[in-house]
Amino acid sequence: MNKRVRHVFVIPRDKKGLNKISAYFDLFKRLFNERYDLLAHFSVDWRGAVLARLLNVDISVSRKTDRRGAFWHQSFDFLAPMLDHERPMAEQDVDLLRSVNLYKKSVAPAYELNINSLQKNKVNAWLKKNSIHAKNKLVVIHASSRWKFKEIPISSWVTIIDAIHSKKINVVISGSKEDLKTNELIFGLCKSKPVLTKDFSLLDTAALYGRAQLVLTIDSMSTHLASAVKTPVVSIFGPTNEKNWGPWKGKYKVIGLSSQDNAMFKCRPCGQDGCEGSKISQCLVQLDPKMVISQALLMLKKS
Repeated sequence: MNKRVRHVFVIPRDKKGLNKISAYFDLFKRLFNERYDLLAHFSVDWRGAVLARLLNVDISVSRKTDRRGAFWHQSFDFLAPMLDHERPMAEQDVDLLRSVNLYKKSVAPAYELNINSLQKNKVNAWLKKNSIHAKNKLVVIHASSRWKFKEIPISSWVTIIDAIHSKKINVVISGSKEDLKTNELIFGLCKSKPVLTKDFSLLDTAALYGRAQLVLTIDSMSTHLASAVKTPVVSIFGPTNEKNWGPWKGKYKVIGLSSQDNAMFKCRPCGQDGCEGSKISQCLVQLDPKMVISQALLMLKKS
């Protein structure tokens, strides 16, 4: 997806027992053989400290954290400031590069993802097959999350989709294979049926977002994917702090309830997995779909 990325290594979290130990050994061996010059560890996972000590890189950098002790902090050559609750993560991640003098600008760059013509043609052909043509306005919706406390009710999505369709705007619901069950439930309840993606890769989805006039999404990676392909995005936030995780640059609107809407929402953003650990977030359950509809139509008018 980025011509400068040569390899993507994946932590073997899905394996168990000896298979997991063997997978970790193979991963460390491959990383060691690459002879990297710099290790920049953006999370505070313990594995970063181990890698910094084992890989023998010229420069290693992470960030200060009160979750780790001396072993962690002494594993790296440089440490960026601790995370805060006010600045975008795009800025705070670039702090690591600032700490080693590899990035000197005061503002982090925009996300960027270039989609090649082959990918665009593939998605355009799929849209045409589903009677969505180049002249048609298109809204892509991402409704599902593996963390259910980030979702708005299915009934809310049905109201939103039917309202957008009533304006003669096409709607596609995107998502992974794991999201398909939720997407099919939404599809089944809509009066005007959206189109569902069922076997799209991440690149396919990026190309689809690039073709859309608007991406409408919950708090998820889709927010940032839309920003990366320069498509306007409306993001719906619940427990998560949008100051940290909201869209970065580009055209966007964040929707989230606060104490200005109702005193009961003064706790938002709480950073919890639903109200009192229930996996259900009332700040999303009680979000009026009309708020989403009005912002979506306003963004479409501007696009």
